[in-house]
Amino acid sequence: LDGGSAVAVDSAQVALKQGAFTLETWVNGSTFGGRRGLINKTEVSEYGIFTSDGVPEFIVFLDGAYVTASAREALLNPGDWHHVAGVFDGGELRLYVDGSLQARTTGAGTRKLNTLPLMIGADVNADGDPTSQHSGSLDEVRLSRGARYSGERFTPERRHVADEDTLLLLHADAALGPWLHDSSPQSAHPRLIGRARVSPAAPR
Repeated sequence: LDGGSAVAVDSAQVALKQGAFTLETWVNGSTFGGRRGLINKTEVSEYGIFTSDGVPEFIVFLDGAYVTASAREALLNPGDWHHVAGVFDGGELRLYVDGSLQARTTGAGTRKLNTLPLMIGADVNADGDPTSQHSGSLDEVRLSRGARYSGERFTPERRHVADEDTLLLLHADAALGPWLHDSSPQSAHPRLIGRARVSPAAPR
């Protein structure tokens, strides 16, 4: 992703029900300067992860307001691969970076839904277009039902295997024309926007 590109998943293809969920990816940024969306279905609703100025932040819109779990400092180094995961277990938001718990915030309630696309490598605006795009690479993007991680630490997997709770799984290593292959049971196959492209490079 070149800072002006993204990958868009149609809303109907990622119909996340109320309750616990996990959003995660491996990320490598050429820069994290300024406002940077990582994976978002926001716009005063839903959920997302930002990496602005290298500070990861997980947000969920619950009962009329955003609940946020944010790192206290910049943790993402340009040129390095990092695993970032946001977990909502129904009563708490947790943010993990490289398998280490960095923030937790109490939060519960009903998530406000929208029909905007889930934007990979960007934030999404009210017209469904990408904004505040990521510059660099993403790999192993996964959205799951349920809280996959708990406690203070875990070891991030380098490559995920889809299961019955997987709503989206992008290995980011195969595309067909303008579509990126989704390995989840939903076969969402999101659209590549701008100059987004598939690369054989993997997290190191």
